This record gives sequence, C-alpha cells and structure tokens, in this order.
Amino acid sequence: MREKLGPLAQAMRRAVEAIPQAMRQEAVIRQNLVCLLFTAVSEMGLTPVAAWKPPKSTRDRIDLVGVDASQEVPRVEVAFVVDPVVELPKVRALEWVEAPHKIVVSFAERADKVEQSTFFLNSELTHLYIYAAQ
Repeated sequence: MREKLGPLAQAMRRAVEAIPQAMRQEAVIRQNLVCLLFTAVSEMGLTPVAAWKPPKSTRDRIDLVGVDASQEVPRVEVAFVVDPVVELPKVRALEWVEAPHKIVVSFAERADKVEQSTFFLNSELTHLYIYAAQ
C-alpha cells in the first residue's frame, strides 16, 4: 500500500490545483479528494463506501472505506479520513475500524500547521500529507 501513496499524493495535489482558485474552499477541496479516493479504491478492486460510521464508533464517520465484499462478512481493507490537518476526533474514529490500512490525508498548504497536528497520530495510522514530497 505504501508504494501507492506517492502517486496518490501527486494525483491529489493535481486535483486540488485543478479547482479554480476562487473556488478553493476547505469543504470543496475535501469533497474533491474523497471523490478521487473513491475512484482509487474502486481501481484497487474494492467496494468504496463513503461516510461510513463503524458500529461501535463515536459520532464521527470515516470519510471513505474500501471493502472486500466478496466474503460472507464484508471486510474493510483500507480506511481514509481527509482533513486540512490531523483531527483528533477523526483519529479516534479510525481506532474503531479493523483494517490493515488506515490513512489520514492532510491537505493544508501550511506544513507547520500539519506538522503540529501530527501529535495525534499513532503507529497504526499512515499519514499522507499531499504537499510533503513536491
């Protein structure tokens, strides 16, 4: 999975840059990135499920999960949360998901703000900052 994250981050940067500057609002960027991830998860052969709330979760939802629906009990293979910086409620929501790949996507242009927010990450989570490796 990690080898796919570099090209994914590049695609996300291009998607953000394609949004006209006058329309680049946080919610717009976030939803565009979730749409891009939806397509990427489909291409992985998984079923994308947006805004899923784990059964025992807090009130926060997971922005997108990729599910292997071929089994009797569907299995979450990858889970994404997308925010400008790392948000504690979203990190906690990811803790409720049993998945081999849990990815926190950050898209704020200010790297210092993103870096400060990574305090909430733990070893189970992969952080993908889309502007990290330009």
